Formats: sequence, structure tokens, C-alpha cells
Amino acid sequence: MSFFQKVLVGTMLAIHLMGPTHAAEHWPTRPITLVVPFGAGGITDVTARTVAKLLQEELGQPVVVDNKPGAGGNIAAGSVARAKADRHTLMVMTNGMVAVNPLINKALNHDAIKDFTYISMIANTPLVLVVSEKSPIRDLRSLVALARQQREGVAFASSGLGTSIHQVLASLQQATDTTFLHVPYKSGAEAANALLSEAVQVTAVETVVVGPFVESGRMRPLGVTSSQRVPRLPNIPTVAEQLGAEFDVGSISGVVAPVGTPPAIVKRLEEAMAKVLRSEGMQVLFMQGGQPMPAGAEAFQTRMRKEVAEWKDVFGVR
Repeated sequence: MSFFQKVLVGTMLAIHLMGPTHAAEHWPTRPITLVVPFGAGGITDVTARTVAKLLQEELGQPVVVDNKPGAGGNIAAGSVARAKADRHTLMVMTNGMVAVNPLINKALNHDAIKDFTYISMIANTPLVLVVSEKSPIRDLRSLVALARQQREGVAFASSGLGTSIHQVLASLQQATDTTFLHVPYKSGAEAANALLSEAVQVTAVETVVVGPFVESGRMRPLGVTSSQRVPRLPNIPTVAEQLGAEFDVGSISGVVAPVGTPPAIVKRLEEAMAKVLRSEGMQVLFMQGGQPMPAGAEAFQTRMRKEVAEWKDVFGVR
């Protein structure tokens, strides 16, 4: 091999070895799509749009939110799982999509653990059980009593199968030995509107968006679904303290990418998300009722494994 050939081979080898790092340094090269698996107006959408704006500032490219609602997030998840790891597609994943959907839908065309690369959690948002201001139901005790008297006679609106509101419903039924009539809608906003129009009798609304409804008197709060009271809503007792039993349900969200995303880009995204979570914009969201979660892929995966085990128990799967 001539000297020139040796130099050429050495140069090509060096380029090959530095390729992933070099690519990550110059990534992203075009706008990023952040897929949101639910409709506009719900907590996942609100959170995603906050993250998209802040992530755009960190990465230097537009981050465009693409709402793909339906089937409790399964339509969006199936679409992203089947997409190639083009390095410019991300998705917001929730604990319900990972831990609950596989329990209630055996025909899923994706695996929430194996088909995605986990990047980082974003937030855990508790909910508030609410009824209409016109409802004769005054508190959680009277709601439970009515549900026991009228099995499947009390309509409970959710944002779809497997979603955080559905999780509240399932947990409440298990904790109180009641059965509600489950009425799933496409989003939390639709569920809230169904309550306000008196099409249903009860639902749950995320703490981040429930404030104005409670303050205006349009909704009557019955209890917060977190284990502790929410600072922004200090006068609303938790479901747990009223039942005298453990009750902790929230919408945990995080960012994932299609499986096969290069490790160097995953690391870049982890670092960017860590900065996003510390930013002033996210602190505003947290002050409204969201709870910060640990950043990073490892923490995200560990929490989702815990969620899988817990929801198997709630839905009676062994």
C-alpha cells in the first residue's frame, strides 16, 4: 500500500469514528416534529407546546407540534413506532400509553417499551375530581354513595381509554368498590365540556387547567388525585385523605424518539431537556399545578417500569 493510500485509509477511518459525534454536533439540520397523542387543549398538549418552545430555543431549530389524537394515544404511538428514526421526529409519551393501554387493548401494533428510545420525563400532573356547579353531589362521600346506589348509573367522562382520567376512574372504583358508567371522549377538553353541558355527572380535570373553572364556580371540586395537596389549590382536600387510603394518580409525560435514534443524538436531547426542565418557562407550568420529574432516559425508564407493575394491579392483571 502506497503512502497516499495509507493516508487516505487513515483519514476515512478517522471520519468514520468521529461520524456519530460530528453528526450530533450539527444536529438538528431541519425542523423537528413533536407528535402529541391527544387533542389540543388538554394537559399533554399544553405541556408539549411549552416544551416545544423551550426545546426550540435550546436546539436552534423550529419544534413543530403535531396533534394526532385517538385511541388513547395509540394512533400517534403506532405511527411514530413505524416511522424510521429520521432523527427529527419526537413524541410525547404518557404513563397511560406505556402501562395501561397494553392491558386494555390486546391489538396494539406497537410495543411502548421496545419501539421507542426514551429521552426524559417532563412532569407529573395530578387531577381534580369535579362535578358541575348545578350537581346535587356536594363532596366525594356523596359521589361514592350515589355510585353504590346506582351501579353504572353515574356517568364519568374521560379523555379516552388508558388516559390519566380513565386511570382516576379505575383507581376510584377499586378504592371505593363502586362502578361508574365510563364515557370516553377524545380529549380532556371534550370531557370537561361534557360535564359543563351536564351530559355526564363527573370527570377529572388536570390541576394546571382546573383553576379558572373552580374559581368561577362552574365546577365543584371533590378532591385532588395526588398524595398531597397542591399548593395552588390548598383548600381542595386529596382523595386519599378523604378515603383514608392510598390514592395517587397523575398524568406523567415524557419525550421519546423512534427506536434506533443514534446514542449521540439521544445524549444531546437529554442535555437539552435537562435545561428545559430547569427553565423559567417550565417553572411557571409547575407553579400552576404540575410536579417536576427527574430528567434523563434512565429515570424515565425506571418510572415507567414501576407504572407498569402498579397498573397491572389496578386493572386486575397478574
